[in-house]
Amino acid sequence: MLYPNRIQTALLFDTRVDHLETVMRDFLRIEGIRSNAHFHLSEQNPGRFYRLFEGTEELMVTLEYVDGPCDERHFAGPLASPYTGIVTPDIRSRIGRTYGHVLLEVSHGVMGGVEEDPKIAAMLEAIGRPRSGASQPQFERRLAVLTLLTRIAIDHAMPLAMHWTQSGLLLGGEVFEHIAASDSVPGPLHIHPQMFGPRAASGDTPLVGIRTFGARHWLGREIIVEPNVLPWTANFETILAFMRIATAENGYVIPDGDTFGPEDRSLSYRVLHHETGAMIGQTDPSPADMPLYELVPLKHLAHGFVSPEHVPDDRVIDDRAFPLDLMPADQDEKMALANEWFEKRKLAEGIGGRFEVRHPDVPAAAPPPPPAEPGLTGVSGRGVRARVFGRKGL
Repeated sequence: MLYPNRIQTALLFDTRVDHLETVMRDFLRIEGIRSNAHFHLSEQNPGRFYRLFEGTEELMVTLEYVDGPCDERHFAGPLASPYTGIVTPDIRSRIGRTYGHVLLEVSHGVMGGVEEDPKIAAMLEAIGRPRSGASQPQFERRLAVLTLLTRIAIDHAMPLAMHWTQSGLLLGGEVFEHIAASDSVPGPLHIHPQMFGPRAASGDTPLVGIRTFGARHWLGREIIVEPNVLPWTANFETILAFMRIATAENGYVIPDGDTFGPEDRSLSYRVLHHETGAMIGQTDPSPADMPLYELVPLKHLAHGFVSPEHVPDDRVIDDRAFPLDLMPADQDEKMALANEWFEKRKLAEGIGGRFEVRHPDVPAAAPPPPPAEPGLTGVSGRGVRARVFGRKGL
C-alpha cells in the first residue's frame, strides 16, 4: 500500500517495563517543542496503555505494554532475511530472552486506522471521501513521530531487539539508534535490502542481489538489483540515491532505459521499468510478482567495475545541435526525439543535475567542465545522466 496509515514499532525487553508513562510524557513535551503539536490523552490504563490524539492533524499515537514475549511467528519474514543476521547476528537469541514488549503505533484519522481495511477504503473512495493520511507529507509525518517516540523509549531502556514494521526491519535497539541517526527520508530505516543470489562455488566471489521492501511506500514499486560482483552495500547506496532523486523537490523517477550517476562520473546504473509478470533475470528469469524498478550496474570505479555495455563518458552528443547522421530519417520521429531530449533535460536540471546523451559511435569529446555546485558530487544521486537512444546498456 502506498503511504500505509498504521505504522508500528515493537520493542522487546528482557525485564518488566515500568516507565511507559514517563515515555509518554517525554514525548508530549519534546514533540510539542519540535512541532507545536497539542496532543491530549484520550484513553489510558496507567502503566499499560495510553492513547494520544492531536485534533488539528487527526494524528493518533498509542503506547502499550504487554507483559509477555511476542509470538516469534510474527518475525518469520524478517528472520528469513540475510540482512537481519548481518546487522544483529544474535537476533534469535535475543528474541528467545524476551520477557515483555512495548508496542508503539502512529496513525492518521479518528477511525483509529480501520480505513486500512480494503473494503472500507473502497467504500470511502466510492463516496468521495479521501482516505486519512493518504499523502506523502502525512506519511512522512507519521514516520517522524514514530521515530521520535521510539528514540525516547530507547533512551529510557535499551530493548534487546525491535521490529520496525513499515520496512520489516528486525534488529537490536542499538542498531536502530545508528540507522535512524541519519534522519534521511527515505533512508536505511525505511528500505529493507532483502539479499539473494546463487550459492557460490568454493573459491568464487559470491554474487549478491537486492530486492527492497519499503520502496513501494514512496514509489508504488519495489526496486531490484540482480546478483552481481559489486558489494551489496554499494548497490544499496545507489538504491537510496535513486529514491532521493524520485522523492526530492521537483524530483522524478529515472525513465525506462535511461542511466543515472553522480557528477563525478564515478558510477553509472541503468534503470529498467518492469510490470507485473515481466521476466526478470539474466541466468534464471522469473516473472515479477509486482511492478518493479530494476537498477543495472554499468560502472563503479571505487570497486574497479566497468560493464562491457557501458558507453564511455567521452562519447557525448550535443543534444541541442541534433546530429543529423544519428537522428531518425523520418521528420516526425526526429521531432519526437528532440522533444524527448528537451523534456528530460528539464527534469534533470530541475533537481540541479545535468542531462547528457552519449553514443558509442561518436568521437571522444573533451572532458566536461566540473560541476558548478560541489554539493552535487558524490553518490548523492543528484547528478543525472541519461541515455535516450543508442546501444542498450549504456
